Amino acid sequence: MASITYRVYDNIDSIDKRDWDAIFGKIPESYQFFRVFGNSGLNGVSFYYLVFYSDNTIVFIAPLFSKDFNLDVAVEGWPVRAINFIRRLYPRFLIFRTLFCGSLCGEYGILGFRDDFKKDPRMVSLLSFRLNDLARKLNCPLIVFKDFTQQYALILDALIPEGFSKLESFPTVSVELNFNSFEEYLASLGKSTRKNLTKKLKQAYARTSLEVKIVDDVKECIDQVAKLYENTYQDSTLKFEHLTKQFFLQLSLDLREHTRFFLYYCDGRLAAFNLCFIYNNLMIDKFIGFDYDISNKYNLYFVSWAHNIKWCINNKIYSYFPGQSNYEPKIRLGGKLITLFAYLKHRNPCFNHLLKLLKILLKPDNFDKNIKRKTYD
Repeated sequence: MASITYRVYDNIDSIDKRDWDAIFGKIPESYQFFRVFGNSGLNGVSFYYLVFYSDNTIVFIAPLFSKDFNLDVAVEGWPVRAINFIRRLYPRFLIFRTLFCGSLCGEYGILGFRDDFKKDPRMVSLLSFRLNDLARKLNCPLIVFKDFTQQYALILDALIPEGFSKLESFPTVSVELNFNSFEEYLASLGKSTRKNLTKKLKQAYARTSLEVKIVDDVKECIDQVAKLYENTYQDSTLKFEHLTKQFFLQLSLDLREHTRFFLYYCDGRLAAFNLCFIYNNLMIDKFIGFDYDISNKYNLYFVSWAHNIKWCINNKIYSYFPGQSNYEPKIRLGGKLITLFAYLKHRNPCFNHLLKLLKILLKPDNFDKNIKRKTYD
């Protein structure tokens, strides 16, 4: 059997796009998708690509990134107060420089195998070994495989004998839209949900002059978009990536074909936006931003949801992914949860044993009761 060699690149441009496409095929987390993030000047984030070769042919690609990670990112209630108290003495308590395998902002993690290497028992072991080596060089004590589906888990479970702990991540959400009209979609909802959504939409359109613009470039209103995004970022309890103006501008350079900004104007003022990615029959609602004084008054969250559903149906897009977090309205409005998994390993054996105990407390449904609920009326 041919020997396996490897290289680590810190820029996706070091990999030929044709080689990338041959490994991954046509998926949303495309070459251009990663290129946008790599060229957006995200503070505190460094990107890497671990590439394995057999006879000088690429057989496996693992997208990586490093950043600070708050292990308590999803903790609520009294543990937060206890952690904050400890951080008065130890500011980086439960904050680790972390090497992640996966995508910074993808719906789920991806790994690229050439078909004849997917079942090669060497690959996961080699991946684990090389990640340990890279994490040591980057001074990252924690290694995390971020948000992988069950399909990947069948492969990545081989990490457990390598010392990794497996736990559930926060799920993502999918809405299947096999409807001929928005009215059919409404009819699929529970009675009280349907009544409540209809009422909110009527109130919104009665109270203000609403206009929706769909563009693939926000250069003309970048300062407003960035401010709306920052509002939502600061309001969120789950903070992971922190985007820059350059990110929103970079999209029109590297990913314009798949990018749609839905801009919501109330009485001529930009009050909200959705940044969505379009791929064949799929729309991914990736980032949002609100002026909360206006959006709460006019129910813009529900206005944007309804507009996106209508747009998908009219454009024959059958799957809508509204993302992680804020599960209650998404489940109520027809969303189904997709379970995701993470694999964690601390390079310190003592702390790694503690991680195996902490994973019981870090289950997502410990922090959001709506994850346990499947449907609402």
